Amino acid sequence: MESYIRPGCVILTIYLHLPNWMWDEFNDDPASWIENLISLSNDGFWRTGWLYARVQDCLTLSCNGSLMFASPWQPVIGDKHQRLCVTPIAVDCSSSVKFSVKGFNIVQPTTKLLCVFDEKYLIQEETQMLLEDSTMQQGPQCLTFSCSFPCTSGRGFIEIEDYDQSSLSVPFVVTDKDVCSEIRMLEHGLDLVSFDQTSKRIDDLMIYRSRALHFLHEIGWLLQRSHVRATSEQRQYCPDRFPVARFRWLLSFAVDQEWCAVLRKLLNTMFQGDIDVLSPIEFALGENLLHTAVKKRSKPLVEFLLRYTTTNIAPVGGGDGAPVQFLFTPAMTELSNITPLHIAATISDAIGVLDALTDDPQQLGIKAWKNARDATGFTPEEYAAKRGNISYIQMVQDKIDRRVTRAHVSVTIPSTIDTVGKHGSRMKPADQITFGVEKKQLSINQTLSCRQCVQQAQQLAFHPRTNRFLSNRTAMLSLVSIAAVCVCVGLIMKSLPQVGCMKPFLWDNIRWGPN
Repeated sequence: MESYIRPGCVILTIYLHLPNWMWDEFNDDPASWIENLISLSNDGFWRTGWLYARVQDCLTLSCNGSLMFASPWQPVIGDKHQRLCVTPIAVDCSSSVKFSVKGFNIVQPTTKLLCVFDEKYLIQEETQMLLEDSTMQQGPQCLTFSCSFPCTSGRGFIEIEDYDQSSLSVPFVVTDKDVCSEIRMLEHGLDLVSFDQTSKRIDDLMIYRSRALHFLHEIGWLLQRSHVRATSEQRQYCPDRFPVARFRWLLSFAVDQEWCAVLRKLLNTMFQGDIDVLSPIEFALGENLLHTAVKKRSKPLVEFLLRYTTTNIAPVGGGDGAPVQFLFTPAMTELSNITPLHIAATISDAIGVLDALTDDPQQLGIKAWKNARDATGFTPEEYAAKRGNISYIQMVQDKIDRRVTRAHVSVTIPSTIDTVGKHGSRMKPADQITFGVEKKQLSINQTLSCRQCVQQAQQLAFHPRTNRFLSNRTAMLSLVSIAAVCVCVGLIMKSLPQVGCMKPFLWDNIRWGPN
């Protein structure tokens, strides 16, 4: 229950949690329920003076405990105050903000604009004093004002107050800057002033507006309770922890909108101990947030979840154990051992999501692509092959090929002159090809460029037979000796030797045969 006092009255906002069948009965006969509420109370507060109540679509007026008036409240698009738009709907804490309130017939002699936050009135002015252009009487009117907010978080209200039943309030949220930027994406859907009453989309817009306002109320209420619990010196007197069913709805809404900052804020709030769950880790894993993000083909959401860590969160009251570095992984399973990789492998247009799943910080996605098996024994790669998603298989295989571990060694490849002298004693038998691999650093005159190393390695790799032949030194020397003898004999036979004073002796003049 929330409350604040105004001159002459007390305004109460009561939040009811009832089963669906009770809400159905209440809608059928709201007057009797209000009478029972007044009669069952033993406090004279409810039986004294006038009591004006508006519950959902019902208005009641009681005086001294007796019901005087009850009627349905059916707002019609276009009626006074019913088309109200406030921007911004999310405000950065510790900042000064200029609000804009736009609507029809909001400037009247009896109307007043109120801005309430943290149990205080930040502004309380007559609407005529805030009107930007006094000539804007036929179309939508716009009121502007500025407010400064303290370093806190929670929910506030901007209300157009009148002396009749048409007064309305619009909530806004005060929180971190990145969270505000995402929540403000709802402003376009909340602006019904820009749409005509006869628009075919008006029903869908009303449903969207109802969900958006409900989200603002819920997350504002959560942030306010969390701030009170964090700053209170005596936590035993703080409000109870936030109900898990309402928190689950907030998570679902944030995932549907693909909001990373809001989702981070919600998860951090849970791990700080502000949600009524026994084990935050088990609850977070049981919601299958990563599987849902993959089904939505949201690459930013998948990347955020894979990198979300609880190591920087200090749980209040000790938490439920040591923090987990990475909470969501591509190999985590749901029913039938289905991983997010299995889902991504079967849906179309999921190349970006699959790229994020196989690029997680722990490199588990690459391993699980070929190894993670569902209940029937199929891997994500086999899923992709059956669905004909060959591009998925090729992309992951390219990643695997690029990330194969390569050893780094220092290979000394000497010049041709130093080969025999320096490495002759290290030569292996003729049937082996070896490099001189040393762990010591090379001297300056021995250093070769990378290109030269590659060329030397290619020559040794593609000419193995030549290396084997040259490596046999004994055979090499024998062949050289025989060749030298043959050359000498040939030269002697072709020369003209002088023998004393005799005629020149020619080998060609020597006869042979029986003569």
